[in-house]
Amino acid sequence: MIKAVLLDLDNTLLHNPDREWVAAFRQQWDRHFDTCYGIENASSALRNAIDGLNSAPPAYNTNAATILDALAAEMSLERERISASIASFYQESYRSLQSTTSPVIMAAELVETLLAQNLLVAIATNPLFPESATRERIVWAGLGEFLTEFAFITNSENMHFAKPSPAYFAETVARVGVEPDETLVIGDSKRNDIDPARAIGIHTWQVHASDGLRPIHKRVREASWEQDFLPQPPQPGALSPQLKGNIAALYGLLAEVKPNQWRQRPDPNEWSIMQILCHLWQSEESVHRARLQTILHHADPFIAAPPPPGPDIPPCHENGYEVLYCFQQEREATIDLLSSLKPMQWGRPARHSIFGLTDLLEMAYFTAQHDRLHITQLCQTLGKCAE
Repeated sequence: MIKAVLLDLDNTLLHNPDREWVAAFRQQWDRHFDTCYGIENASSALRNAIDGLNSAPPAYNTNAATILDALAAEMSLERERISASIASFYQESYRSLQSTTSPVIMAAELVETLLAQNLLVAIATNPLFPESATRERIVWAGLGEFLTEFAFITNSENMHFAKPSPAYFAETVARVGVEPDETLVIGDSKRNDIDPARAIGIHTWQVHASDGLRPIHKRVREASWEQDFLPQPPQPGALSPQLKGNIAALYGLLAEVKPNQWRQRPDPNEWSIMQILCHLWQSEESVHRARLQTILHHADPFIAAPPPPGPDIPPCHENGYEVLYCFQQEREATIDLLSSLKPMQWGRPARHSIFGLTDLLEMAYFTAQHDRLHITQLCQTLGKCAE
């Protein structure tokens, strides 16, 4: 059953002719940096920076930080100067690019219909622009009245992966607070939207220029349409992107934590942010990866669920970011283990004290679900979750 809809922006909700847009953007970007610093062809450096996203093992820097570092290195300028220049570009020159775009017919009606059904609606645009520029593009699409109603808006400052990485969609789903098979992605690009979303088990609807949004708007107005999208069995290829995207979602949420919030508990029976992170770190090796190794090395083993940790688990460290980094290291070991599996090993059977008959694939997928359970818990503790 669908609980959330992720809407692509460019050429889905906003007409944005690729060639015309890119040419106009490059012209404005080049002019801006030529005027500021006498740097010619600065758009080539930006293109190289964008191409570098997703190309290396994840460092879990925001896309904005990754782009900024790459520009500073290629342009031989201090990071602070480039950052200030980028900010002024988006405040001034960027706004002239609205003339190359136009709203898509039925975009506002589609969003209004989805929101009226109490679905979580997020803007899942390729996160290459900062938040301010992304919000402007939503206004250009004629959707400014819904800005405060979107569950999440991806942008370069809050995301750590970019399209067409499946981890981008895994990160987005985790931030919205739903499971992949409870999500529908609506987008125009098979490469950037449909294929990577399907790769992690998300339902999809491709928008075609000839029909626009009319078919999907008609579909979501049908009675109980969201119940026709049934849960999908987990696939081995979905796991690594989900496990990486979940880590990225944690980094995104922790960026909003204030110093006094780390050890605050919203209720005596609820964990603090620090306790949530400690639980994720400490259970990764001793519970989740150990369970997978048991299934790999023993024939049809019995897996006993650990006792519930209770509300008073002790904090494991003074620094929450250090805990997340330790969790990240353990997670990479788990991903390495899964990456080494042969196809026939995913079906190795086991018996679990709660789940009953199961196999290695289901137990590995439970690890990703366990992440998202506690990511939502952390989000609720921060008061950052969509209603």
